[in-house]
Amino acid sequence: MKTFFLFFLLIISSSYSLYAQESIKDLLPDDDCTGIEVSGEPEVYVGDDLFSLINGGAELYHEFGFVEVIAFNIIVPGADPIKAEIYDMGSPESAWGIYTMTATTSSEPVYAGEAGRRGEGYMQFIKGNYMVYIYFKNLDDTQLQNISSCISNKITSSFGPPELMSILNNGEDEAGKVVYFKGNLGLQSIYNFHYKDVFGYTEGAAAIYEDMKVFIFNYNSGDECLENYNSAIDFFSKSAKYHDQASLDGSFHMKDRKERQVDIYFEKTFLLAFVSSGEKDMEEIKGSIVKKMMVQ
Repeated sequence: MKTFFLFFLLIISSSYSLYAQESIKDLLPDDDCTGIEVSGEPEVYVGDDLFSLINGGAELYHEFGFVEVIAFNIIVPGADPIKAEIYDMGSPESAWGIYTMTATTSSEPVYAGEAGRRGEGYMQFIKGNYMVYIYFKNLDDTQLQNISSCISNKITSSFGPPELMSILNNGEDEAGKVVYFKGNLGLQSIYNFHYKDVFGYTEGAAAIYEDMKVFIFNYNSGDECLENYNSAIDFFSKSAKYHDQASLDGSFHMKDRKERQVDIYFEKTFLLAFVSSGEKDMEEIKGSIVKKMMVQ
């Protein structure tokens, strides 16, 4: 019995190892995908090679932990050649992050993977660690769905949005956009607190409203959070970019050069920041978010 149990564990371990080492080329459409054919030799870009594929945007992908991307052409009867790219972002959180950060106002949601959208001449979706782009011209909805389903079905893992996004996505007052980010480059694209990483956070998310932006920064521990909170407050207190600074118990308040109100709160392992016109009651909004944080 003991020998059988050890053999069983060995099989499981081997299967996991094979799964973990799965090649990105395994996600290409194959004979199981009816009416779809990969044309030519796919190209794989690893690490810094991404700069050869993306002109002026690869830095953001790398900030999220980009691993590799495979770019290839697809032939579908009766349609112009189709281009596709499958990005391995290294983790589901990073896949969600780059997906939320690359959203445009001209796209509309479609059913694909865990989250998908379609714009003029392209479709984009995520699933597991991967983000997929499909570029096309004259392609009908059925053909497009067939291609996306073919690729999506080959990705066995599936994950919902990061917890930070769920915390900020308040159904009572739906944000126009909720994004997940890592590093200062992603944060700067939402609101430029400073060109340096003032907060030193592990991960973050933002809910963007018409007249307000809400940020949540997560840390590994309460001590780490408090240390970075004190460091950020010390920086802002001495910054010429902000004025009317006021420090209260567990919070810091100031205005930027455009007279927008900036409020920062310390909450256990989280920092909350609000950038607004100053007309809304931040305490009420903060209380709602903190309540959701405690549930998570």
